[in-house]
Amino acid sequence: MAYISNRYLPEDKRTEREKRAEQFRAQLQLLKGQSPNPSDYRQRAAYILQGGQQATQYEANRRSQREAAGLQALQNQMAGQWRNIGVSVGQGQGPDYSGNMPGGSFGAFLKAISGQESGGNYGARNRSSGAMGKYQIMPGNLGGTRSGWDYEALGRDISSSQFMGSPALQEAIAQYKLRQYYNRYGPWGAAVAWYAGPGSVGKVGRYDRSQGSYPSIRQYADSIMRRLGY
Repeated sequence: MAYISNRYLPEDKRTEREKRAEQFRAQLQLLKGQSPNPSDYRQRAAYILQGGQQATQYEANRRSQREAAGLQALQNQMAGQWRNIGVSVGQGQGPDYSGNMPGGSFGAFLKAISGQESGGNYGARNRSSGAMGKYQIMPGNLGGTRSGWDYEALGRDISSSQFMGSPALQEAIAQYKLRQYYNRYGPWGAAVAWYAGPGSVGKVGRYDRSQGSYPSIRQYADSIMRRLGY
């Protein structure tokens, strides 16, 4: 016996799947010739984009708040530790808390160093040592590829001529390094580190050795402290 086409079967004999397929075809037929409004899609896309941007900004703000709170907590912790350290100014044996002392700000310390080194002259050049600029940085501190103070502070290498031709570069590099010393050793120890290298900090036996025509380490550091008002 030949198969009978489904369309000739009674309604109650047709499967549920066939009924749904026919309903779907009927819906497609109704939608045929109708095109969606593009502005509806654009508006929905704009809403989605705006929501994503708002969520991103919210997370960025929360992250900034957490970082600021963490930094403040660390600063408070360090301040408390410094107050409990009984190191006298002039020994160069660790941080000495200077927040309540005259001239105790980092800005004043920068001014004292630059005044001692060059009188604040960005174009200064020491003929005998080759020290450069307002803070008298040695050329060797900028030497090397992907190394040196320039790479540490800026993330790139610069030449001596670029350094001498840019007060902004001089400030960025000097402030970066001096801030490290200042935070680690306090003003007197930072002056020692700047003048004779961080390896000299705490080496009391070196402080009064002759430096030829230059001041001793102690004389230099004491001079910086006098500029700060100590």
